[in-house]
Amino acid sequence: MAQGRFELIGWVMRNYRITSLVVVLMMALGVVGLVKMPKQEFPDFVIREGVVIAIYPGATAEEIEEQVARPLEEFLMTYKEVKRSKTVSTSQNGMCIVKVELNDYVNNKDEVWSKIKHGLTQFKMQLPSGVLAVVAQDDFGDTSALLIAVESDSRSYSELKTYVDELSARLRRLPSVTNIKVYGEQQEQITLYLDRDKLSAYGIGDKVLTASLFSQGLTLSGGHVENGQIDAPIHIVSPLTSEEEIANRIIFTGPRGDVVRVKDIARVVREYPTPDSYISYNGHRCLIVSTEMLSGNNIVAYGKEVGAILDDFTKNYLPTDVTVSRIADQAKVVGESVNDFLINLAEAIVVIIVVMMILFPFRSALVAAVTIPVNTFISVGLMYLFGIPLNIVTLAALIVVLGMIVDNSIVVIDGYLEFLGQGHSRWYSAIESAKKYFMSMLLGTVCVCVIFFPILFTMKGVWGDFVRYFPWTITINLMVSLLIAVFIVPILEFALIHRRTAKPSDKPTIVDRVQARYMKVLNWTFRHPRLTIGLGALSVVLAVVIATQLKMRMMSVAERDQFVVEIDLPAGTPLERTAQVADSMRRKLQQDERVQSVTAFVGCSAPRFQSSYAPRMAGKNNAQLIVNTRSVEATEEILDAYTDSMAYAFPDAYVKYKQLDYNNVPTFEFRFIGDDFTAAKAAAEQLAAEPRSSVASNCPCATRCPSST
Repeated sequence: MAQGRFELIGWVMRNYRITSLVVVLMMALGVVGLVKMPKQEFPDFVIREGVVIAIYPGATAEEIEEQVARPLEEFLMTYKEVKRSKTVSTSQNGMCIVKVELNDYVNNKDEVWSKIKHGLTQFKMQLPSGVLAVVAQDDFGDTSALLIAVESDSRSYSELKTYVDELSARLRRLPSVTNIKVYGEQQEQITLYLDRDKLSAYGIGDKVLTASLFSQGLTLSGGHVENGQIDAPIHIVSPLTSEEEIANRIIFTGPRGDVVRVKDIARVVREYPTPDSYISYNGHRCLIVSTEMLSGNNIVAYGKEVGAILDDFTKNYLPTDVTVSRIADQAKVVGESVNDFLINLAEAIVVIIVVMMILFPFRSALVAAVTIPVNTFISVGLMYLFGIPLNIVTLAALIVVLGMIVDNSIVVIDGYLEFLGQGHSRWYSAIESAKKYFMSMLLGTVCVCVIFFPILFTMKGVWGDFVRYFPWTITINLMVSLLIAVFIVPILEFALIHRRTAKPSDKPTIVDRVQARYMKVLNWTFRHPRLTIGLGALSVVLAVVIATQLKMRMMSVAERDQFVVEIDLPAGTPLERTAQVADSMRRKLQQDERVQSVTAFVGCSAPRFQSSYAPRMAGKNNAQLIVNTRSVEATEEILDAYTDSMAYAFPDAYVKYKQLDYNNVPTFEFRFIGDDFTAAKAAAEQLAAEPRSSVASNCPCATRCPSST
């Protein structure tokens, strides 16, 4: 069988035209695959996180803890799929929030959440009657492929909504668009500002006015319910939508036929109410359009299709005072990653040629360099056939393996030159060099491939989903490199590398010098075997010691021309104060020439625009800024300059400058468990004061740093 296998090499060489055709077709498949294969920033992975929210108006945090949080936690723990150590509840006035994480082995999270939602419907009946709703949200895994800001400082929200609806309708025509969401909408209302003096002059009381309006089908806003425990608006939908209709309503008719209309005793205004949250782009009023891509599509092509629609929409539909801007663009990120890979591929070819030219003749270097693009494009073609997408993980595997795929070819080329030096023919040397080293190359290639597969079993949960295709991508590339070394390199050797001729000079080459030095070291090791083994063991120990001192990360930070600013104020802070802090921070950033745009989410959270960056829980005391810079270098410079200096720049706020990260880096969290809530809170405040004091001592605003936990 072995003899038949290696006779195949001769058959391939004799039928080099057929072989060349197969290679060209496989490379063409790779080119097609590079263009058409699914491309995305991250691999598809399961987000095993969700939130369960219970609304109990009027209840204090202590009542929420006792009557809602504990029973709700106990109910959730009855599901074996729920990871107990990562499920945490937060109780506050009128609301309970439970962050739920599922176990790593859960792959069909929709099925699990469906069971939980069904169970919550029945569980709600066991809670106090004042609990209005228990809602589970599990759609945190939906990542925006593109975030678009439609902004104008001269247009109302209703006008912007008209433009956004038209843009959404156009985008939905794309087959690759799976979901479109709009953020930042503000609802208009018609407000009546009553003139108490005129009411008194006409002798009309509040009860008469209210009864008259209700009798004619007009419903008024219920106002606000506000006290120390709750702040909630009461909204009632009105059947009348026109200011004129309302203004002309008759509310009183005198004995002589005199009529009093609404406009006689009140000012009727169509306006926007004071918002609970809002979004701005560079300080201007805006709406945000989030588009998601259907899984399995090419996000680079998706970006081009969406870009064409945006260009046409901007040129032919939008007025000049309304602009459309891209805030987050995954298509751009992935496109740049693919371009970087192609640049790395070209650089690898040049490096191989230069190094091989130093150690080998030019034609030998050329043969080795040719195998790199051939190997890469054939491998990409096979990845395309096997349904392996192109993303940050598979691109990393392709780059890592670039230096390995030429090893087998160099072994065969060196053997070919050795056979030629012994006086054998080119044909014999080409076949025998591949034949002699085949089993060694096969064993070495298989060993390298196998060492990557344990990560499929050792990594669980999101990381397991993340690295799923990494070992397979490396294996495909290395096995293709073995086949190229055995079947393609002999053809190239025979065609390009001719018989060696004796050199007129006896001056040793670089290879000769390296070989001579190696033989001296090898002879020394055989003369001192114990010392050699001891040095080897010592090097292993040193490597282990050094490894424990190194900073370890699964993934690097995301090199983006973008970062995030998170602003947190104490619970109960009104939106106006949060807006003041966010606006001050926005103005400071916009004064920096390295900043291109700032999108502010005040009282609300940005959608998930990067898979590893989870949306924050919204609240009036929170704000979030997405900052786009002019370059990756500018991002790093701004973060270095502002991260520490701006952390406590406001007396009642903590400002966190956050670089986008492929790792989900958790913050330190300490839990104080006990039946005495007051004692637990006091212990928490005491612990929080220590690290805060050490940070404040180096903070330019040390005397103004907040003391609340």
